[in-house]
Amino acid sequence: MQPGLQLALLVAILLLAGEGVASLFSRVGIPPIRGGLGVGVMLGPGAVTLLHMHLFQGGEASSALLLMAQVGGLVLMFIAGLETDIDRMREASVTAFLVALSGVIWPFLLGAGVGHLLGLSWPSAFFMGGALTATSVSISARTLMDAGKMASTEATVILGAAVIDDVMGLFVLAFLAASSSTAKVHAFGMAPMASTLLQQHLGPAAHHPLIVQMCVISACVALFFWIGYGAAHKFLDPLILQLRKLSANEAVPSCVFALIMMYAISAEWVGSVAGITGAYLLGYVFAGSEYKADVERSFHAIGHGLFIPLFFVAIGLSSDYRALAGHWTLLALVFVVAVLGKLVGCGLAALASGMDWVRSLRIGCGMVSRGEVGLIVTAMGASTGIFGRSEVAVMVAVVLLTTLLTPLALRAAFNLKSDEDFEAGMELDGSLMVAAPEISVGAATGDESAEEVSEETSYRISVDRGKNSLGFPENAAIPE
Repeated sequence: MQPGLQLALLVAILLLAGEGVASLFSRVGIPPIRGGLGVGVMLGPGAVTLLHMHLFQGGEASSALLLMAQVGGLVLMFIAGLETDIDRMREASVTAFLVALSGVIWPFLLGAGVGHLLGLSWPSAFFMGGALTATSVSISARTLMDAGKMASTEATVILGAAVIDDVMGLFVLAFLAASSSTAKVHAFGMAPMASTLLQQHLGPAAHHPLIVQMCVISACVALFFWIGYGAAHKFLDPLILQLRKLSANEAVPSCVFALIMMYAISAEWVGSVAGITGAYLLGYVFAGSEYKADVERSFHAIGHGLFIPLFFVAIGLSSDYRALAGHWTLLALVFVVAVLGKLVGCGLAALASGMDWVRSLRIGCGMVSRGEVGLIVTAMGASTGIFGRSEVAVMVAVVLLTTLLTPLALRAAFNLKSDEDFEAGMELDGSLMVAAPEISVGAATGDESAEEVSEETSYRISVDRGKNSLGFPENAAIPE
């Protein structure tokens, strides 16, 4: 079968299976993204081994599918940026930094300590700790979207902390590469090129490679965010205005899609950060655009209809639990450290920033999922011989297990009651609720009758299109 037809068949199977299971899961209260992940695990090398069947021999269709999945991750992060509350993100910037910092330190130290206690050398233990530092925000972003919580304070902190977390994970990777004499990283972009040139032509730089790498990375990260944000903020709306004048069909979404790809490339080449960070930055700027609604509508169809389901199925397809035979104890301990490192580290930082324990728990749960940086560190450890086959299998399994756990834990955390939820709902409505022996509350529409509220302040709320009769969002907590 031709590669094009192989890819068409593969995409058809995965979309139908993934969306079907996701729909079934949503009916019984399970987060839909677990459907795509579950289908990927069942069709992966640990069970059905779909990609190795005779129909898909040759590898072209499998490689193309993985590339489409990576594009799905970029589109997902762009949509997450679109749905970010800019005002709340600015308010939560300090909290996001503290959460990110604590969420890197705790997993690194705990992971390295547990690895060394289990018999690993210190270099191997440090690599294990480094692989546990970074957060994969894609899973949390989709979970927040499904739950209708993208406008919440917790979502802004999680997304902001994950972006900062990505940069910090890069510094950890640079530290591990510089501290390992055998590590050879095939780096891409301005930072490694500039670092190499400085070390070749400056004597002091050659004697302090780690300091040089850190300084160059810092400069490149700052340069990317300064140029990327400034250019988008200044030229985005005028560009969309001109695109809307074109006679070509769907010129705006096509060109915006190209911009997402360009920002992803620029993030890695200029800023030496993950491409999803660039996609999120572009979406974040679009969140304040007057054309946000048009772009959001188009990309919800493009993303959720094709690319994003493939992204989650592909994560499951990468798992092979057969390689874990005989290493279940190591897996269990590393998994516990991976969860507690983020849950406790990020949760305590949020708590210290003034949030209550419920919101702090939500932020900790949202930061548990691991992803690209963890796999990059694992691959680097494997290529240099620091990680053996068992350690690689354990780290890949931890990435997958935290990905599966995060949606469940995050949804459960949002089901807990928080006093700040009700206060936030009142602020959004712009009104103050005053308890009285008898209050007449208007229904959602003028045709419906009012409901009386008793002295015990028992409120009966009628819901209409995502809002209750008081005008609060449907998810706002109402006191009983």
